[in-house]
Amino acid sequence: MDQLLEILQTDYIGLIATIIGFIYLYLEFKAKKSMWVASLIMAVLYIYIFFHSELYAMSLIYGYFFLISIWGWYKWHQKQLSPAGLDASRKSVVPLERMPQQAIPKIISYIILSSLLIAGLLYLLTDTSWHILLSDSIITSLNIVAIWMATKRWAEQWSLLIPANLLTGIMLFIQAQYPASIMFLIYFIVSIFGYFHWVKLAQTRHQQNCKIMTK
Repeated sequence: MDQLLEILQTDYIGLIATIIGFIYLYLEFKAKKSMWVASLIMAVLYIYIFFHSELYAMSLIYGYFFLISIWGWYKWHQKQLSPAGLDASRKSVVPLERMPQQAIPKIISYIILSSLLIAGLLYLLTDTSWHILLSDSIITSLNIVAIWMATKRWAEQWSLLIPANLLTGIMLFIQAQYPASIMFLIYFIVSIFGYFHWVKLAQTRHQQNCKIMTK
């Protein structure tokens, strides 16, 4: 109990970020446009947390996350069109899509190139140990590409978030950022369900479009 009270007193920013993170996770799982508003707030908090944990690449990604969240909100706002017949409570749900097969080589190349670039920058600009440098670079790359995929409303963005969230939770636990670590480990579990949920939503939209075209 004393240890818990100490964490509450000394890591209140981490706890606030965790709460916002859970709100964001729920909104993302439901594919609601308001997820981008929560992500803006979460990004500011995690820039601070990761910077003070000396996870500089992860701090950088949340700077990127902040900027692309603005772009994501704009792009989702353009596509926020509910199919006819849906009740008003679902109008905030944005139509999702499956990633086209021809995009796979591009995604892989983005991950490899960004990982190498980030690793090189960390090697030149910091004295980070090699194992943190390597894992930090890979996690950052996976998140960067996944966020970009999310702006395109591709269900497969979760397939990158699954390993990224697991690795982030482990790294934060090692850095003694326990509330954030717990959040990302929960993210890991929810990401698995999120993938199947987004795939289902995308397939439902595809079936609705096919029915409309055949009428």
